[in-house]
Amino acid sequence: MKKSNLYPGIWQAIWLLVLVTLLAFSLGILAASISAVIDVSLGKNPAVMAIINLISFGIILMLGLKKTNAPFKDVFPLKPVQMLLFLPMVSTIIGLNILLSEMDNLLRTILPAPQWIADLMNLARGQKSLWGSIVVLVVVAPLTEELLFRGLILRGFLSRYTVRKAFLASAILFGLVHLNPWQLLTGIILGVLFAWWFVHTGSLLPCLFGHALFNAMPLIFLGILNLEIPGVTSELTKVEFQPLWLDFVGLLLAGSGIWILTRMFRKASTRRDAT
Repeated sequence: MKKSNLYPGIWQAIWLLVLVTLLAFSLGILAASISAVIDVSLGKNPAVMAIINLISFGIILMLGLKKTNAPFKDVFPLKPVQMLLFLPMVSTIIGLNILLSEMDNLLRTILPAPQWIADLMNLARGQKSLWGSIVVLVVVAPLTEELLFRGLILRGFLSRYTVRKAFLASAILFGLVHLNPWQLLTGIILGVLFAWWFVHTGSLLPCLFGHALFNAMPLIFLGILNLEIPGVTSELTKVEFQPLWLDFVGLLLAGSGIWILTRMFRKASTRRDAT
């Protein structure tokens, strides 16, 4: 394997994440400074957040791509995948969203979330601007984060480490980059899931789709359907648990989705080995 294909390793990936965090933080300070001058709140504006995300991640992605010395399509493969895969993927994402929501309820009973986390989650619920939240969370965040974590970083890790180590290391970094314990375990679980999808499909499209759908779920519940479900749509300062039937549905959807995908991936692998 060419040396260029080995980029990035673990420490190089950490350095990339430090850089992207510093860039986003610096641009956030710039936006806050401009806000103070023109007396307009920019810091929590979804459009400004989207621009900051695109600029900071875009610079790091271009830097990383140059370091790999590989074509764009090899580092960020976007080839079509079998359409039948998307149905169990939808089932998995919806189920995990329900289960991870309940896990968050449990965590907040032990470790109450501060106000800045509540403000962040209000963006995820579309309470400030539904369309702004859709752009930031359903379009920009999946695009930038999947290109970086499942594209650049996971690709480098798979060329250096075993599959399990590559999955776990990239997923832990994905959880840590959110910079708060309330998103850490969710990030790790989704990171492993999307890495699994990427390795078996050879494409970032399922990861982009799954990430976008996961982020869209709170917006669908609250911003579009206006559903009232304890533990799902409750105020973040008030800890409530979900109905047991909903937890059961989440477990059923996630379990069946993963089981079906496992069988489909195994059959696809068998066919490839036979040819």
